[in-house]
Amino acid sequence: MKKALIIILAALVAVSGAFAGGAGEGGSSAGSIQRISIGTAGTSGSLYPMGVAMAKTISDHVPGIACTGEATAASVENIRNLTSGNLAMGISQSEIAYLAYNGLGDFAARKADDLRAMFSTIYSYIQIFTLEGSPVNTISDLKGRSIAVGSAGSGGEMASRMILEYYGLTYNDLKPQFIPDSEAVTALKDGKIDAMFVTHPLKSAALMDLTTSADVKMIPIDDPDFYENFWFWTKYEIPAGTYENVDVPVNVPISRVVMLTATKSGLTDDQVYEITKSIWENRDEWANVTNSVSSEVKWETVIDEIPVPLHPGAIRYLEEKGVDIPETLIPPEMQ
Repeated sequence: MKKALIIILAALVAVSGAFAGGAGEGGSSAGSIQRISIGTAGTSGSLYPMGVAMAKTISDHVPGIACTGEATAASVENIRNLTSGNLAMGISQSEIAYLAYNGLGDFAARKADDLRAMFSTIYSYIQIFTLEGSPVNTISDLKGRSIAVGSAGSGGEMASRMILEYYGLTYNDLKPQFIPDSEAVTALKDGKIDAMFVTHPLKSAALMDLTTSADVKMIPIDDPDFYENFWFWTKYEIPAGTYENVDVPVNVPISRVVMLTATKSGLTDDQVYEITKSIWENRDEWANVTNSVSSEVKWETVIDEIPVPLHPGAIRYLEEKGVDIPETLIPPEMQ
């Protein structure tokens, strides 16, 4: 009887061991793999493929971490999930991260001072398109018209609202359409809206679709006082000919998109160090996913235009590589 019981127990242990061995990646036990996500943006721009590619690099080079890139509503959603511990990493437009960290604007009631930066990525270009032949030539001309302003609560929508308010317009003065950029492109081509705001890299897939299948023009933001009022935006001149039929240069606001984590992310300082190291020492694995990532996410600008403190783990790697960290980017826990 005892011998039979021992045989049964041995069999049970063997079966349970087999299940445990398949629970994690690479045959590791479930507890040895930490699964994390990078919150990116919609699938029509550069941020989603960049995040997916970086996630694969992290998974391939950081032992014990399996990382995935997730399509999200971008900045605002990512910040909300970072500060609630539901994301390990996420991108944000620098102006949105600044407002969140300092509890300003829409973040007055939910200050996000636990945000920590890791590095700078691409630029976000705020571009306003309408159809050629439209009577819309300035921001003021948007009054009373149907305008795509971005998904509700997104960083792009928040930027659209700030721009409109600077020019004396609120959503009560027009017909705002809270739709994703891909839907806005279709709606503008079909004449269902009068104009669209979009925060995309130049010549993103969505904008190439728009500008190669419809005759469009762009609405500039030239006012020097605008850029003095919103210091986090820089005036950038889009060269003539960047888009088909847009044969004049157009001034638009741009800002950096920053890779963030948070003190509630579940990542240790050592893990953030290893993640940052894996990304920058294997740049060739993710840099060519789009032209903007290849040209704008560079070591030379790794901490440019970051509006919130860096994470201690990121600082450790950056300083090892000779980067001089300004006092403004040192987090409170290191002071």
